[in-house]
Amino acid sequence: MQIKKYSLHFGKRILAKNLDVILAEDKINIISGGNGVGKTTFLDFLAGVGPKTATGEKIGVPAQRDIAYQLQNIHFFPTLTVKQTIEMYRRFGNSLLEDNESFKKIKQTVLDSIWHLKVGQLSGGERKIVLTYGQCLLNKKLYIFDEPTSGVDTTNAKIILKLIAALVVNNEKTVVMTSHNLDQLDGLPFSKIDF
Repeated sequence: MQIKKYSLHFGKRILAKNLDVILAEDKINIISGGNGVGKTTFLDFLAGVGPKTATGEKIGVPAQRDIAYQLQNIHFFPTLTVKQTIEMYRRFGNSLLEDNESFKKIKQTVLDSIWHLKVGQLSGGERKIVLTYGQCLLNKKLYIFDEPTSGVDTTNAKIILKLIAALVVNNEKTVVMTSHNLDQLDGLPFSKIDF
């Protein structure tokens, strides 16, 4: 997948001009850069929900129905249990990832202990784990995560990143995410794209 001549402007302010971006299928593609440089807007453009001021040619990017996009601000149904939330994702998904060893281990060590709690009772980090687990169950060609570890402690960030890494390791999925914490990615297959 690639984007040719990506440009972004807000009024007279130009944030990107004629960027060519190649997305690796066997790595987590990290969009990196300071605040306000247009990282989230690029993700929006990639997902087909971006502003008209973001332009470029998408090559090999799947249709919206084949894209899972996890926004930075998470909204859950607080009265559903974790089990009900995961079952909802399963209905929309068709993923074999639950057979993946990382997924099995995370379900046993993290999710099983909160399985019957309502999502509204969970910590922010636990909610992000539940959401990321659910997103990964969706059988999509492209997965987009906007700051999935933002505001999460180191332990929960590692769990979230293991889930995301499982998508690219032996599953041939393309993953794009933004992150300010590149040190959290040590040991994971990633490619950095600077904005």
